Amino acid sequence: MTAPSRATHRWQPAPGEHELARAPVSFATGAADRVAGRRWFRDAERQDIQGELPGWPAGPTHRLRSRVIIALSTTAQVVFALALIALAAVLGGTGVGPSASERLGKPEDPENETQDFPVLWAAPGSLARTLPWQLDPARRPDTDVIHAVLTDRRLLVLGALDDPGEPWEEVLWETELSGIATVERRRFSTARRDFRIVFTDGSWCRLTSLDGERLLTHLVPPQNTVSH
Repeated sequence: MTAPSRATHRWQPAPGEHELARAPVSFATGAADRVAGRRWFRDAERQDIQGELPGWPAGPTHRLRSRVIIALSTTAQVVFALALIALAAVLGGTGVGPSASERLGKPEDPENETQDFPVLWAAPGSLARTLPWQLDPARRPDTDVIHAVLTDRRLLVLGALDDPGEPWEEVLWETELSGIATVERRRFSTARRDFRIVFTDGSWCRLTSLDGERLLTHLVPPQNTVSH
């Protein structure tokens, strides 16, 4: 992403439009063993479409982790945890072992959370196909920040440069609220921070945000305060 060459600026709502919430946002990342650290971009036939998306730069190509690799990784983690416990005991341990990693619980959608992990589900011509590549942290520079902004009319994706001395924002994508069918929390995710936006044409995306509740308070029933 390149900053505009003219005067720096920040995005402002249109006259009569009101900003309700904003939060940093990215495409989500798999958390289950087979899809850990991975994400895919699919059409309705579950084919990979990232090479078909116009204007998208090349990104990493992922494969599902094999069960052998998962087993080896799990064994190594167990051995390491036991070693830490033993070391603590030798050093006069306090009786407190290493903290357990957060359990993910039961997947709500195993086909798309444990067997595969699409973050974009988009048939040709669907709204989800128009989402910007900057939502993918594997493609954008670390200095760039992406925000989802919700107003009483639209949902927007803004790009910004992480430089307090040169503030600017640009609209990368937007849709009227009438184009959104549902927004759902996805609790089978790290820190329970994923959510899925389903558009009225049936396409969807899975996003993640540390501050996503700012958006979801307005978008997810029964707290929905937005009139489409």
